[in-house]
Amino acid sequence: MQYDHRYDHDTTAASSVREALEPYLSGAQAGPHSKLSISLPADLLASVRDVAVSTGTPLSGVIAAALRRLVDEAEQLRMDRALQLDAEENVAWAEAGARVHGALIAELEW
Repeated sequence: MQYDHRYDHDTTAASSVREALEPYLSGAQAGPHSKLSISLPADLLASVRDVAVSTGTPLSGVIAAALRRLVDEAEQLRMDRALQLDAEENVAWAEAGARVHGALIAELEW
């Protein structure tokens, strides 16, 4: 019996992509849609088609889910960076005022 390599692709790339996109596949939005013509590498298109077939999702739905995930991850990175900068600024303010605050607290009558 010969080994069938077709199953390698589905169990590795397609299943991991399917798992990653699962939360985004149910988020199909109603409303106006725009048609778009894009060019994709043949191997990527084959993987996307595999995911579409295995999940029963239209090709455009898989692509939309992938884009939603990409946009969400980019937004999360932007927010994480903003929070990090805010935390760094808060530490700088606290360190800058620590000596003065310590002196004020030392002068309080308890």
